[in-house]
Amino acid sequence: MKRLMLRCYGCDAMKIKFVKDIAWSGGPLNTYAVLEDGPITEESIIPAPSLYLIHLAQDGQLPNSIRSCAYDLRSFFEALRVHEQDWRRLTDLDMSGYLYGHLKTTKSCTDKTIERHISTLKAFYAHAWQIGMLDAPASFTYLYLSTEQKVQGDGKKKVNFDLFSKYIQKDILSSLLGNIKAKSPFEKERDELVLHLGYYCGLRCAEVTDPRNLQTADLRRRIALAEQSGDKTITLPIIGKGDKLRQVDCPPKALKKIKAFLEGRRRTENIADGSLICSRNGASLFEGHASNIFKSARVLASTKIERVISELHAKDPHLHFVTKPNFLKLTFHALRHTYATNLVDFCYKHGYDPWQYVPEQMGHEDEATTKDYVVFDGKLHRREKIRQALNDDLAD
Repeated sequence: MKRLMLRCYGCDAMKIKFVKDIAWSGGPLNTYAVLEDGPITEESIIPAPSLYLIHLAQDGQLPNSIRSCAYDLRSFFEALRVHEQDWRRLTDLDMSGYLYGHLKTTKSCTDKTIERHISTLKAFYAHAWQIGMLDAPASFTYLYLSTEQKVQGDGKKKVNFDLFSKYIQKDILSSLLGNIKAKSPFEKERDELVLHLGYYCGLRCAEVTDPRNLQTADLRRRIALAEQSGDKTITLPIIGKGDKLRQVDCPPKALKKIKAFLEGRRRTENIADGSLICSRNGASLFEGHASNIFKSARVLASTKIERVISELHAKDPHLHFVTKPNFLKLTFHALRHTYATNLVDFCYKHGYDPWQYVPEQMGHEDEATTKDYVVFDGKLHRREKIRQALNDDLAD
């Protein structure tokens, strides 16, 4: 009878065990196994990855190499379980989703680490085919967006890769808003509005507190006119970079926040008309205020951001979400980047020309800047919509 000596190397939904002295015709084998977490029973072993790890031992692989493969396979099979997927039924898109969505985005793996995972998975699938666990050889491309990869799609449209590290999904925005700390309810509501103005209106940091912008008397007049005509939006005259004036369409979500603050906290503090974003005595705030608020919220939110990102990936592994390292580098300007990308998506949804509308709202004069957002939106939103449409079509 073989004697097993097991040593635990992890305690997630699955775990790695060192298995010593497995009886084999070539002599006792030492290897690793992927097991269900919890008490060890006959049903604990995960067959496919464990059989491959035994094969590596039979092939004379060094223990450290086998252990590294074991952790790669545990990561893979745990992700499959979360998304209720069978390793034998994966599509190429599923595999790319694992490499990019789970390893690169959620776990912030380096390209070198991902390439190691790919090497492990290629060898694992090849072995599975050889021993009859698959009906046909696996044919994955193992494609993912690497740090070095700049060209996407047709080879002519270059995506601004930096935008991938600056896109703020709504759940991440909620995390930032929930971590705004202030000395009073007035300051907390004011600073929440500051982030909303960046996210939903695309305002620059300095534009939020510029005393020439967002004047309360003008806002009241515009809100009153909108309510009389039944409109749920207003236009905000914004003086921005180079003292240039642009007209920004304020969407309903932002308008609701502006009105609530204007008629609520700001009014109860008996602050005279002037800048919407101001101190409790009505004085103007310095132009770096928005930046400081964002940075403070980001620092506080960072302690739990990995959980937020993980939950986003659990909802949909095919979509892109910022990684924790990139989250820690975000600035207030990332809200404006996100606004621009979402604005392109809005244009396509409602039949507007993004090449005209986006630069008008953003105050861009350089067409190349608009192109960055149009191409990036195509990678971020359109590919996922095509995938969903294909799935829906196949389901009919």
